[in-house]
Amino acid sequence: MFGNQFSSLDSGPPPLDSGEFKETIVSEYAAIADGIGIDECIGAALDAHWPVVTDGDDVCARQSVSDDAVAPTVASADEYDWWPSYRENQRDAAVSVLQQLYVDDKSVVTLSAPTGAGKSLILHGVMAVLDGVYGRDSFFSTPLNALVDQVDDDEFISPHTITLKGKNNYQCVHRQDAGAPVDKAVCQRVSDFECEHKEQHHENGGCPYYGRKYAAQTESEVVTNLAYLMANSMIPEEHGLSNRELVIVDECQKIEDFALNFVGVVISSQTVPVVWDDIADPPQTENLDQLVEWVENEVATHVNRQLELFEAKGDLTEDEASDRDDLQEFARKVQNFVSDVKQNHWTAEHDYEDGKVTFEPIKVGRFLDRFLWSQGHKVVLSSATIPKSGFMDEMGLSQRQFESVEEGLSDSPSTEGEKVGSVEVESTFPPERRGVYTDNAVGKMTWGERDETIPKMAQKIGELANHYEGKRGFIHCHSYNIMERIYDALPADVRERTRKQDGDNREQSLDDWLAADVDERGFGDEEGGQVFLSVGQDEGVSLDYDKCRWQVIAKAAYPHMKSKRVDYRLNELDDWNWYAGTAAISLQQAAGRGMRAKDDWCHTHILDTSAVQLIERNEHLFENWFKSAIDVDK
Repeated sequence: MFGNQFSSLDSGPPPLDSGEFKETIVSEYAAIADGIGIDECIGAALDAHWPVVTDGDDVCARQSVSDDAVAPTVASADEYDWWPSYRENQRDAAVSVLQQLYVDDKSVVTLSAPTGAGKSLILHGVMAVLDGVYGRDSFFSTPLNALVDQVDDDEFISPHTITLKGKNNYQCVHRQDAGAPVDKAVCQRVSDFECEHKEQHHENGGCPYYGRKYAAQTESEVVTNLAYLMANSMIPEEHGLSNRELVIVDECQKIEDFALNFVGVVISSQTVPVVWDDIADPPQTENLDQLVEWVENEVATHVNRQLELFEAKGDLTEDEASDRDDLQEFARKVQNFVSDVKQNHWTAEHDYEDGKVTFEPIKVGRFLDRFLWSQGHKVVLSSATIPKSGFMDEMGLSQRQFESVEEGLSDSPSTEGEKVGSVEVESTFPPERRGVYTDNAVGKMTWGERDETIPKMAQKIGELANHYEGKRGFIHCHSYNIMERIYDALPADVRERTRKQDGDNREQSLDDWLAADVDERGFGDEEGGQVFLSVGQDEGVSLDYDKCRWQVIAKAAYPHMKSKRVDYRLNELDDWNWYAGTAAISLQQAAGRGMRAKDDWCHTHILDTSAVQLIERNEHLFENWFKSAIDVDK
């Protein structure tokens, strides 16, 4: 039951080496390039595969215009009706990524690109050149399905890619279970069930999941989420997706969190669907060796037994099929955990009241190397907030090195290595339209000082609400406890303009606030149209234009110090740089929620003195686009 197979780079084509890259791109594009240098040839190849064109007035998808009407390169635009269309710095950034990967022969390149840079198109351009010129395939992965959906909805990128998510995201088309989620469909419940839609293209009546997966095996650009791609590494090659030339991970600042979720083990009656009356209670200890022994001798034994019963039964109910899937995932995690914990540091947290036991590795790099990086020859990591020093080690890429090229800024070599490169794209948003202000800080939000700080903070939020009267404000509260305390302390006239995030219906409560009139008033969770008290919304939310004109950072979002994993990193590894870096990323991500276009504007006010000190003491952890907006004149 605990058997496992892993992908190997031997299963895919050999890597594209630097010599082949240069020879091919020069021979094919030197004749039309604006110059004879390798960067001009890369630029010409990018132009030929760029999906966006313009005639000077309109912008449209390349496939909607006749090939004969489009200039082969930007340099020849005057001779044609249409030509490739780029945002500022976009072309240079894509050229630099390709140059560092295949001319400078870097193994990894990080792309730091703030909101508005057109990061997804830059990355697509890189993949399009690899496919169009060399016939090499790529994976594009991101932590959240919402970001996969954004690519799927992009009129410029989607015609050239295929997106793929887990089975539960698609509906069965078989007549016996039409409309049911594929993970609960008849093919998942009935042994040896043969579905005629399974290997039929999803756009031609095939299964929305298996047909899409079948099609993805021959598509050059596959876009998926991190969990799916990491799980793909454990699927035998004939059933999964083969390894590729390039693995791209967008929003890479979230990799550690998702890797922890992928390999961490949580054991309780809610997470492991077996008969718990048959399992001995966990030992009343947090001693790792004793808890591991309990996992092996008690939990794993019963999980194996239940999986054998499911296999023997053959045909399953929906609930049984769901339990089987959960147990198979749990078995995979336990096998990985038991084999690793004997050689590496893990922590154990035992919640005696709920009977829940949680195991987490201190570092995740070795798992990323095994489950993620093994699926490509080269790696690109992209984000508006690239984690700083130590990131390559965290990601299992420490043997490769670092060199920086800042697009729109200046060439700036660093000393962190030779086999990792960096491209930084300058923000095109005017700093005064996205100012980050520290002069309103009212006190520290540490545990011992927040009782004194919160009343002053609530008063300041009230002053800001009145200053921005008629304009929406978004408050990043960090926790529901802080949210409730701020709400209770707000001046009454501001409280009636304020709405709290519902912990049970997070997205709906945000949508309701955005749909409300900004002047709506009333007390309670479902009232108030101007101010929104949020928790955990520093990423994945787009509050463009009138959706948000001002923000408040109520507390720096440091990792929870009561976590044993955090405690180990700080007290055993003295890893305070990681601790501060995590908070720095959250702060910058939160600041980026409110301004999403060049003609937009949103001011961010930091009210937590600890967050201000984080910036002052750790300037090296922050991106240039963020630092340029600190206390800028409005």
